[in-house]
Amino acid sequence: MVDDESQGLGPGPSRLRSLSEILLDRVADLLEGESRRHGGSLDTRQMRAVVDGFKCRVDDDSIDFYRTGWNECLAVIDEVRRESGRRMPFERLVIRPVAHLLPAPNQPAVAGRGLSRRIVPGFLLAIHQMLGPVLLEQYQTRCRELVRIIQTARGNDFDWEDVYTDPTSQVIVNDVLVHVSKHFTDLPRRRDWLIDIIRSEMPLGDDEAERGWTFGAAEFRLLMGALFRPLRDEMASPEGRQRMRDRYGTIACEVLADLFDDLDRTGNVTLVKRSGTGP
Repeated sequence: MVDDESQGLGPGPSRLRSLSEILLDRVADLLEGESRRHGGSLDTRQMRAVVDGFKCRVDDDSIDFYRTGWNECLAVIDEVRRESGRRMPFERLVIRPVAHLLPAPNQPAVAGRGLSRRIVPGFLLAIHQMLGPVLLEQYQTRCRELVRIIQTARGNDFDWEDVYTDPTSQVIVNDVLVHVSKHFTDLPRRRDWLIDIIRSEMPLGDDEAERGWTFGAAEFRLLMGALFRPLRDEMASPEGRQRMRDRYGTIACEVLADLFDDLDRTGNVTLVKRSGTGP
């Protein structure tokens, strides 16, 4: 039999093909047996009668086959669902802060107010490069473990919102962004670098509106504003600043505060402004 998965069918369609082949083999056996009973040949009416009889069977063997086949299909569906949930959890989490700026699938970006989904490959590539392979693997492992724990607890009721709203996921994203912020001490240079990466990785637009959309300085400010908004909100209160210092240290918090000021100066970003680094 052809290796269905190697032909690109995937586990679900492959299992359906396997069940179909079993059924076809059973029908072939019935036709061969009926043919022997009639001297080695069957006309179309006789063949139809054999097939119709097979379709109407309700014996224990047939019922068991259908039940077993259905349970196997459910098992495949569950495994595919779980595997899908395990794929790229880190990337899902780091793109989450800017998800509200992305249009619905197959919809164009809103110029000046949103970002195209075509920025995602370049954005993730830039995050990967700023983290480096060692840190990236550590964060990916943390995300996979978080998803595994939530999937185990939720079972078939698992939803990605369970991951997004789990406090651990925000801690992971904050840890990533605190590290990333260190790369933006020279904001103009790093801005140009990020713009170049995102532009170079953007796929072609599907329509005229998308082909006319580009990623520039204004889009960079939108991206950075949304990306760091949770950290800015956290540092807007004395209690939040203290929590940040306790986890990341004073220097890291000063780097973040300087980045927020630089973003405000270069783009007049309307976000919560810090009121100092002290409590």
